Amino acid sequence: MKLLLDENLPVRLKFRFNPSISVSTVNDEGWNSIKNGELLKLMNRQGFTILVTADRNLRFQQNLEKHEVVVILLVSKTNRYKDLIDYVSRIEEILPPEKKYGVVEIKPE
Repeated sequence: MKLLLDENLPVRLKFRFNPSISVSTVNDEGWNSIKNGELLKLMNRQGFTILVTADRNLRFQQNLEKHEVVVILLVSKTNRYKDLIDYVSRIEEILPPEKKYGVVEIKPE
């Protein structure tokens, strides 16, 4: 299972994950500014199955079934690091996701 953090999330969030989870960022992969459809294709080619994002429109713009990608949508007031740190443990609790595609929303507690 490979997890990709979208470019709308702080890069340093990746270091909060358990080291047993393979986490990369869009920046790590050199995929900055790539449109969502192409990003999903690249993810499939490189073996990523999970995209963590704060982009609430992605599920309406892309056919996630076609790409077999699970999108973990972080619903937060902001995309700032301090507002997202607590989401990491909640993401880890649902890994691996039960579904092969679609959206899993994580909202503030």
